[in-house]
Amino acid sequence: MVALVSGISPVDPIASSCLLCSACRSLLIKPKQTECGHRYCTACLENLFRTGNEADCYVCQKKVLRSKVYLDRAAENDAHATTIRCTAHLEGCDWVGSLRNFLRTHRAKCDFHMVPCANVAFGCQVFGPRREMELHESRECGWRMECCPHCETFCVHNMLEDHVATCGKQESCPHCGETDLTKTELEQHCDPLLGACPKLKVACPFKEVGCSVQLPRHEMAAHLRSSQESHLLLLLSLATSLRPGAPVEGGGTSQDSARTPAGEGPEGEVVPGAGPGLHSLAGRADNLERWVCGLNKDLDRYAQVIEVLQQKCLQYEQVIQGLQTKGGHGEGPGGSGPVSTDGVLVWKIKNFSAHLSAAKAGQRPSFYSPHFTTHPFGYRMCCRIYPNGDGSGKGSHVSLFLTLVRGEYDEVLPWPFRQKVTFMLLDQAGQKHLKESFSPDSLSGSFQKPRSHMNVASGCPTFAQHALLHKGPCQYLKNDTIYIKVLVDPIAVQM
Repeated sequence: MVALVSGISPVDPIASSCLLCSACRSLLIKPKQTECGHRYCTACLENLFRTGNEADCYVCQKKVLRSKVYLDRAAENDAHATTIRCTAHLEGCDWVGSLRNFLRTHRAKCDFHMVPCANVAFGCQVFGPRREMELHESRECGWRMECCPHCETFCVHNMLEDHVATCGKQESCPHCGETDLTKTELEQHCDPLLGACPKLKVACPFKEVGCSVQLPRHEMAAHLRSSQESHLLLLLSLATSLRPGAPVEGGGTSQDSARTPAGEGPEGEVVPGAGPGLHSLAGRADNLERWVCGLNKDLDRYAQVIEVLQQKCLQYEQVIQGLQTKGGHGEGPGGSGPVSTDGVLVWKIKNFSAHLSAAKAGQRPSFYSPHFTTHPFGYRMCCRIYPNGDGSGKGSHVSLFLTLVRGEYDEVLPWPFRQKVTFMLLDQAGQKHLKESFSPDSLSGSFQKPRSHMNVASGCPTFAQHALLHKGPCQYLKNDTIYIKVLVDPIAVQM
């Protein structure tokens, strides 16, 4: 049941009859008293005033004004001290205690309390006792993440079979012909730096200093042995160009370089193969060669790490795109970021008739809006709509609820969430928008800091009658599309 805290009955209903709501006949939650002396839950009173600031009392039928309603602290204290059974007692919970302890501690820990799957944002519709959800989320949920046995990439369970079919496909190396390689093994086998393919053409390790030779890997060792002298000369040329006062094209030092006798290096040193200075020069060149090779290996290793990370990011993007494509418009509060950061959401829902038909058939009773935040560093939330209604609005109304989603800044935000929320069904003719407002119940778990991905939704089970969508002067449904606007007051309600 998606609603504000309700349906709680005292152990002794006769002794606590004065603490029952005049509307829902359950124990008062955040009670308020009308001018005629009757008490209502805050949520029930908001429902009473859903069409304006004046309504008829359910008990005495007298006119009641919103401005003449007062918070009843005495009744609230008495209700909190009333002994109740856990609302999940029919499911097997035998806890008995005060309403205050139930709201503050027990409900958040009760193993029998009904909670949604943590993957509800991705499309899982399972809703069950808390004690069963852990097993479901780790072993049964089709939206849980699992590691591919071939490439060790994490993938959604529902898509793992297709991924494995592609990832585990046996392929052959196009260079050496080795067979029975998976896609990942083939990539490793043909890696230019760390691979084992003997016929893959690789560049000479001295390419950075001027050697342009490319040979199959198994021939590279012979090339390195036969070209030691030319490689040393290339390294020497590089070292000379890096020295202060090195020859510069068009500069004066180039003339001095031109006068250097053939076979001699700078400062009279003899180049390899040119005379007695071979051993001294070779030692310096070896050191320089090792230094350059070390830098090249580091660069290649970092480039490989970056490439692997880029591939994984691409895979994650593809998974997200696949989820969004499969879920369609409004399937969940996911996405790369909030669509709004000012506490205002305008949600366009196309093909509403199809959504309503699917809800009536039980195929898809509800779906979520994109998420939005109250400000750039504020509360993260989304809406959940039931086209065919939920609870008291089932079958006759469109039900609309607000859901708090775990956010990046939850640790530094004040809890519980206390900002007034207004739902609007926009009239596309601009005549009269349908409006519903409610103030969060600070004792409801729906408005506490999210412990899982998202809280249980709360809001308006009777937001809009189906009849209003198709009849009357207001064009709430036009071209099979509706627009829902949500406004979150920037100022917290003082409790």
